[in-house]
Amino acid sequence: MRRSKRLGVIMASLLIVASAVPTLDNFINPLSSVLNFYRLVVVFLAILTLIIFRGEVRLSGRRSFTRWMGFLLAWVLYGVILLGLAPYAEPVRGAKELFSILCGAFCFYILSNLHLTKDEIETVLRVLFFVLVALIVMGFVEIATGQHLPSSMFNDPDNEVKNRVSINSATGFMYNINDFSSLITLMLPVAIGRFRIKFHRVQLDPGWILVVCVWIINRINDANICIISIIVGVLLYFIIYSWRDRRGVALVFAGIALFFLILFLVYYFEFTKKADLISRTVDLVEKSEEGVGSVYSRSMLYKNGLNAGWISGFLGLGPGGFPAYYSVNQSDTLLINPHSLLMEILSQYGLIILALFLFLLITLFKRSFRLYQYSSDHDIREWGRTGAILIVTYVISSFASSSYIPFSFHWTLLALICLMTEIGHETEAARHTEEDTEKKMIGKRELQYEGMSSD
Repeated sequence: MRRSKRLGVIMASLLIVASAVPTLDNFINPLSSVLNFYRLVVVFLAILTLIIFRGEVRLSGRRSFTRWMGFLLAWVLYGVILLGLAPYAEPVRGAKELFSILCGAFCFYILSNLHLTKDEIETVLRVLFFVLVALIVMGFVEIATGQHLPSSMFNDPDNEVKNRVSINSATGFMYNINDFSSLITLMLPVAIGRFRIKFHRVQLDPGWILVVCVWIINRINDANICIISIIVGVLLYFIIYSWRDRRGVALVFAGIALFFLILFLVYYFEFTKKADLISRTVDLVEKSEEGVGSVYSRSMLYKNGLNAGWISGFLGLGPGGFPAYYSVNQSDTLLINPHSLLMEILSQYGLIILALFLFLLITLFKRSFRLYQYSSDHDIREWGRTGAILIVTYVISSFASSSYIPFSFHWTLLALICLMTEIGHETEAARHTEEDTEKKMIGKRELQYEGMSSD
């Protein structure tokens, strides 16, 4: 059994690595546009899980996993129906999209059946930490050299956007800069608290260095939404911290707020060479009123998303339907991808799928936050705080990429949060049961002692 446990850690770690570097096989795989490294690994691990752990499947005992898997499979089934009936469903793009959702269900299936212990989950989280470090180093190398992998948009001869973006940006193993920024931003909450370095009797967390590094890469990539996600995540980190321990939190909170305010001002004054923050804001508003700029384009995209939902009776245009519809119908912007996961789901799969998705996200947030509130174990409390922050930053970061459903890492991330909350609650339940049993035993001994004393 111990060998299976080690294998479980290896499989979970491989899933994380494959999710972070989905195009690793782009050099040798002619089918990488459909079966890239991530999808091949997910399918392989799902089959391996079925073979090795078949006799130990415990889906019915873990409600979060059961709900998520049931929802994702129902989503795929509904998408297949729309693929055959919806007039704007795009067969090739739509099939890839549905396969991505199915891979998400596989991620939940794999992590739910590996039976990892608390310490083994910590090992997996540390693997994620080092993957993030490697991606950050890779990003800075790309920025310094202007060299990118063949899978990058900068090596795509048909991509016109690259002509408007500095080649000294970072894409990592992703296609474009927004996808890479979204990926490393999503990983950040897990990096906080994984390691402690003792320096002159003070324990330092190197995770905060990674926060600054990711901020810099996002700034160079002009990924403003990801920067907002970092700000919200850091503030939420200390707000949740203050929920349990208010001692000194005001000072810490003020210091962190000041730190990010300085970075924010540097971002506007030095990097953009603007002399006035107000003029920068006014410039964005004026461009939006003139019908140009990113603020205008995004607002029109979200309007298009609502319009697409309305046109379909909020049943959905079908898989790949958003770009297909606005390729043949008039749009207020030249962009044809929704640039928002929520709008992507609403416009292509309808209101019911979106409502169920949001319900599961909110439920996962509540379970994570409850774990932080009531657990007496430090590591499990950290899991709860990490999970709660990840849900919030996940929603914000999902506005960065042009199309988020095929994005590989977010399904693994959600499955990982599920795993942490489930194991955390199971550990707490077992601890309470053990304490209750111990109290009962002590009570019985006291009664026996009193009886012997009376005799």
